[in-house]
Amino acid sequence: MIKIALIVIVTSSSNLSKIPSISITNFYDNINSCNSALDNIKLNLNIDDLLDENKTRYLKMEIREAHQEGYIFWTCRKQNT
Repeated sequence: MIKIALIVIVTSSSNLSKIPSISITNFYDNINSCNSALDNIKLNLNIDDLLDENKTRYLKMEIREAHQEGYIFWTCRKQNT
């Protein structure tokens, strides 16, 4: 069975050696449902919509806090279960 996971990745610009924080926020039965969730995130935040060389869609938002700078990424990934 294949499930689609909505993954959130948080990176730090101030400490590049720090391993990014990765979370799975939800599972979907198909890529269209997951992309709909990405569309909802994009509607509510000031965010960039990107495609990588493999046509994988990412949402990217800059983090600017007093103690941390970096990025939050959202993407959908297939997982065989």
